[in-house]
Amino acid sequence: MNTMAIVVACGKEEEIAPGTEAAFLTLGDSPILAHSLKTLEEASVIDSVVVVVGKDRVDATIHVIKRFGCTKVRGVVVGGVNRLSTLRTVFSKIQTEPSVVVIHEASRPFLSKTVLAETIKGAKRYGCSIAAHKIPDATKYTPKGMRVSETLDRNTVWSAQTPQAFKADVLKKIIDPKTRGVKIVDDESEFVPDSSEVYMVEAGYANMKIRSKADLGIATALLNAHLTGNDSKPRAVSIAR
Repeated sequence: MNTMAIVVACGKEEEIAPGTEAAFLTLGDSPILAHSLKTLEEASVIDSVVVVVGKDRVDATIHVIKRFGCTKVRGVVVGGVNRLSTLRTVFSKIQTEPSVVVIHEASRPFLSKTVLAETIKGAKRYGCSIAAHKIPDATKYTPKGMRVSETLDRNTVWSAQTPQAFKADVLKKIIDPKTRGVKIVDDESEFVPDSSEVYMVEAGYANMKIRSKADLGIATALLNAHLTGNDSKPRAVSIAR
């Protein structure tokens, strides 16, 4: 089965600074994007990669791809106004349709190969599989302001992450042009109406998303302490000129 990864690298994190795209910040001695791409490059379960970026980041992305030897990247696509339009654009440009599609946020640099493999395995069996982290504390549900409506058991609540993997036929139902007006906040919640078809993979806290300066500081500390759970470290390669 052919498995394609779509790396979303065009999200702006206003908590860090206005207009900041976390994927292009430096983590260690490499752009955050490079960490995610190298994991996918070295993972035997991934056959091809497409990177989605803002229109003003295409050249910078191509430079990262070449600098870090990401040979699985088949294209760089400019993202649309939302996740749905972006996926339609990606699928309109690929030549060979994959059997499984993995969507991963570039701003989660510590993706482990084990979590990636398990997520893909789950998608092949159930149609959709997502990386997530079980929340260790009791969680309060407050649908209206600050008043608690319900206390959720800590053993039943998960924080959704990426990667999120799908069989291609599941994804195609959503990217069909007839599916208008859909706002995708959490990929799987829109793609798979029947929650029983979604398989969860425990990814742990280290599979964090960098949204703020505090997150970047924590990620740097984890990287320096070798506590990321990811054995893939970006290394620059020489580029033939």
